[in-house]
Amino acid sequence: MVVTADHMVDGLGVGLYENVGQRVLELMRNGLAASMPPGVWTPNGVKIELMLIPHHPLSPKNGPALIVLDHGSGLTDPMVERYFYWLGTPIRELREREKGIQNGVSQKGIGRLAALALNENCLHEDRLVRIRNGYYLFSRTAASGEIRFVPVIPEKAEMNGGFETERFISPTSTEMGPLKDIKGSFTAIVVPSPVFKTADEIYEAIKWLLPREQDKMFDLTINGKPVGPPPLEKTLTLTSKDGRYRARLGAGNDKSEGIWLCDEENGFRVASCNKLGKSILPDPLWFPELSGDIFAPKLLAHQNTARSSLNKEYTRQSNKEWSKLKMWLITEVAPAARKLIERDSISGDAAQALDEVVEMFKGRFGEPDDMEEQPLPRKGSGGERRRPDPDAPKAEPAPYTKPQYRRYVSIKVGEETYILYRGQSLEAHTFARVSDNNPNQVIVNVRGAYCALPKGKEARREHVLMQILFAIGSHKFERSPYRATIFANQMRAEFLKK
Repeated sequence: MVVTADHMVDGLGVGLYENVGQRVLELMRNGLAASMPPGVWTPNGVKIELMLIPHHPLSPKNGPALIVLDHGSGLTDPMVERYFYWLGTPIRELREREKGIQNGVSQKGIGRLAALALNENCLHEDRLVRIRNGYYLFSRTAASGEIRFVPVIPEKAEMNGGFETERFISPTSTEMGPLKDIKGSFTAIVVPSPVFKTADEIYEAIKWLLPREQDKMFDLTINGKPVGPPPLEKTLTLTSKDGRYRARLGAGNDKSEGIWLCDEENGFRVASCNKLGKSILPDPLWFPELSGDIFAPKLLAHQNTARSSLNKEYTRQSNKEWSKLKMWLITEVAPAARKLIERDSISGDAAQALDEVVEMFKGRFGEPDDMEEQPLPRKGSGGERRRPDPDAPKAEPAPYTKPQYRRYVSIKVGEETYILYRGQSLEAHTFARVSDNNPNQVIVNVRGAYCALPKGKEARREHVLMQILFAIGSHKFERSPYRATIFANQMRAEFLKK
């Protein structure tokens, strides 16, 4: 069976990962594995270097290149065979994992091809251009001496029946670029024409994917500057009685990416609770306004290929490990998270102004169709349903409780219905923006984070109204700020009509 150049780029490289940060993380995890003893996870002291080089000899027209460098053992001959001739996980490694022998990172056996998706030319609209580009691998297993140099170019691999893996160059060769005269064993991935333009872009892409527990984090530099993950949430700290599970949660914002399930051994984020959703997790763990990490054992082995969710086989009710984790989430974490949500209450001048604006929309455009998502009724447990006993005493009615401030409210803007979602804080100077996941959902910043609200009820009402209209207009006409402004002003003019 031959893997074509086209499939190597589109199917195994570009098509697997949901974002560019996950592609970089794949390369870093390979470097981590090469820098630690087999079978143990000891990241402290391991160093990974990311470099964005403006002029690299291997880039077209001496352009920029991305370098991912580790100072591990380098690629031995068996590792070269594994790297360049095996896709997926060989049988012998599957058997080792059954015995509990693994290095904490290797799961899918195809992560090395993520480097293809970091080359801008591998994303080109012309498929023939895509397969002519790739990346380069440098590696040495000794303290000094010649360096293995492998061009990972899919077109050449298909044409030549494999990669050229036995080419060695001097440490002072031109191809080495800034790595000339490098000391010790190492492996470096050099990606020409990278998708990144600045070092800051690299950090923004990976920061939420880095292990956020101090003892799980490694030494990481970007262009020589030490970097680390955002601080671990400490508002809510929970640990199970047996110590196998722990949660570190807090109130987030629109940039914190919600809560993630993380592998307990190495701290890497495995599955987004936002994406797992309410069909898998109890409320409010999938709510976007929460952030943080929940750690559980051996999750990485059950991560999906896109590196953002869990395999369906793991989350089946018959899986004992998943059942234990879910029971802890239901009984311990979810109740505490609800209190965290309630504490970050929806109140204040912004919320009051929004209520008034909602009534303005209803008065002008009429009552909207109710688009609020209601929880689905829970299915029965499958046991026999008992008929009510007519002689049994009637239960006392539940005491009245004041209804909670609704997280969702619908409005009509012209002929379209929009959901205003009031459960998430945005950046301090943003009052409203359309959700990335739903073009008819507008996130409004009424949980206390907004800092640009004017004084006076009438001014606040006008401000909130225009912020909502501008948010909708900017999304409808994202390539034309002029048309977005016209839309907002046209809708505002509707309120002036008698």
